[in-house]
Amino acid sequence: MNSLKFLFPSRIGLLGLPDTIEVQHTGFDINAYYQSLFDHYQVDFPASLGKAVDKRCAEYLAGRIVARKAIERINGTTPQIGTHKDRSPIWPQGLIGSITHSDGVVIAAVAEQKHHRLLGIDFEHWMSAQLADELCDQLLDQSEKQLLLQSDLAFERGVTLIFSLKESFYKALYPHVNTFFGFDEARVRSIDTTNGAFIIELLTSFGKEYQQGWSTEGYFRVLSDGVLTYIYE
Repeated sequence: MNSLKFLFPSRIGLLGLPDTIEVQHTGFDINAYYQSLFDHYQVDFPASLGKAVDKRCAEYLAGRIVARKAIERINGTTPQIGTHKDRSPIWPQGLIGSITHSDGVVIAAVAEQKHHRLLGIDFEHWMSAQLADELCDQLLDQSEKQLLLQSDLAFERGVTLIFSLKESFYKALYPHVNTFFGFDEARVRSIDTTNGAFIIELLTSFGKEYQQGWSTEGYFRVLSDGVLTYIYE
């Protein structure tokens, strides 16, 4: 077994996040995955993956590897990163983070809570035109469809972008609201393709802090094979 075949450099490059957020990423080959790689990389194999397919296990392992590397860059420790019952990561005290993976690419962003209270990151490979057409009505409301018509984005790229924006929004907000919410409970209000920025708002309320209409700004980076989106406050 050659563990070096499992991980390889990704083509994501520099992401342009502030220095207070540590980002690590890698490519990984699902076909080179073996369960013994968990021992090799000293990552605990969770009971929740006992019956999982290799793809899920490989994504989990690669995500924990880059997340731990990000934490090491922040405070010099290499902790185990457990998993809540809802499958979200258990970050060490004082830290927040977000992990995303898509077809052999995984990215982790980690920050200290003293610097940031919200952090969500998502990477998506570009959808095909056919898939975007099939998913459009599930992902976008009428105002978002109009937003895309007014933009300079190709249809399938626009649908992919809004999907990713909502994923980042969900990841940033979920640790605070502890409630699953769907694509129809958030709305992308504006997209600035020149500066790679967007505004997204809640269409429902979660407690006193996150009321209907609450909004935040996020950012995105268009890559050759996909789009990276992120939100931080």
